[in-house]
Amino acid sequence: MQLHEVEIMKMIEVAMWCLQNDSTRRPSMTTVVKVLEGLANVETNIDYNFTDPTQQVPKKVDDLGASPPQSASLLSGGR
Repeated sequence: MQLHEVEIMKMIEVAMWCLQNDSTRRPSMTTVVKVLEGLANVETNIDYNFTDPTQQVPKKVDDLGASPPQSASLLSGGR
């Protein structure tokens, strides 16, 4: 890890950028590739709250299997 610390930290930052709850703030895959290639920078204004505030703790065992509806994804264009 110490040998590749800079690259590892960049990958962790990109992962955090991709995990934001607000899908409109996530980078496109084209942007992710550019960041990993060193052609772009990671967004610095990342929402570090990775829990969904609208998600409630299940009140009974039957609710454990239910999953929340997924939000629509925005696809980037061709490269």
